[in-house]
Amino acid sequence: MSVNELATTIKLLVERNHIVAEGAGAAAVATALAGRAGTGKIACVVSGGHIDLDELNQILSPFDLTSPQTCY
Repeated sequence: MSVNELATTIKLLVERNHIVAEGAGAAAVATALAGRAGTGKIACVVSGGHIDLDELNQILSPFDLTSPQTCY
């Protein structure tokens, strides 16, 4: 999984679900969205809201949060 996939997933979680997760906490969702989690029903545990705010700002800064876009 790439850093870009994790950053995009963190952005998606913030924008659409109002969930702040660190990279490891967003990894399960990123894997599922990329279609690499297998077949059948998938449940993801999102955790790790202890992301540094400066790091979160850096991840979100390349994205325009005022105009939602399709991430996957």
